[in-house]
Amino acid sequence: MTVASPLPTTQQQADVLKKILPGAIKRTTDKLDNALLILTEGEDSNLDDFFGIGGNTTVDKTKFLAPIFNPSLASQAKDMGFNYIKEEAVGYDAKCLNGEIENKLSLGKDSAQFATGNNHSKSKVDKIFCVKLEQVGNIFPSGFACIVDLSKAQHPDTGFNDTVTKTGKNNNGFASLKVHVSDVGCITEIHGKVRTHVKGRPNSPTDYVQIDYADF
Repeated sequence: MTVASPLPTTQQQADVLKKILPGAIKRTTDKLDNALLILTEGEDSNLDDFFGIGGNTTVDKTKFLAPIFNPSLASQAKDMGFNYIKEEAVGYDAKCLNGEIENKLSLGKDSAQFATGNNHSKSKVDKIFCVKLEQVGNIFPSGFACIVDLSKAQHPDTGFNDTVTKTGKNNNGFASLKVHVSDVGCITEIHGKVRTHVKGRPNSPTDYVQIDYADF
């Protein structure tokens, strides 16, 4: 009789992701440098040249970046000998230590927003690996990363603002992931910190958990 391996704890998964994240970001930068030179015949060398700055360019950059970043995580994990397997199009993005996770990358600047995504309702797992990056050209000098375990959420305002699913059109628009301050225990930090008060004003609580970046 085969005994199934116990599922990893969220902290164990976070420890692995913390180790592979810096290398995955470096791989992503290297790929961007090479890809944009090829795609634009050397005319646009970075994301700002290619997409511009301001307006809706953050959304366009994020859509372009995610399919580059996710394989970089898997490649970095393989090189470092960690159990992380990319498994897209099956209701989640990867298995980390044999535990399923959904990856959400964002370049957005809203400090209360952990992730954005369309089609999020097709995820079959509760653990969301959230990565938010500061972007300067093709370089990502700082950022934030965590796992949000929605199975632990108690407050109705924690989770994706599910207007996407309510319309019945999963590809129509974006939904954002926020965590009510009462559910701060759903968050396992990987890089950067979270807080439940206005920045610089510890006696002024917020409704939603806020994100603070840290340098890589």
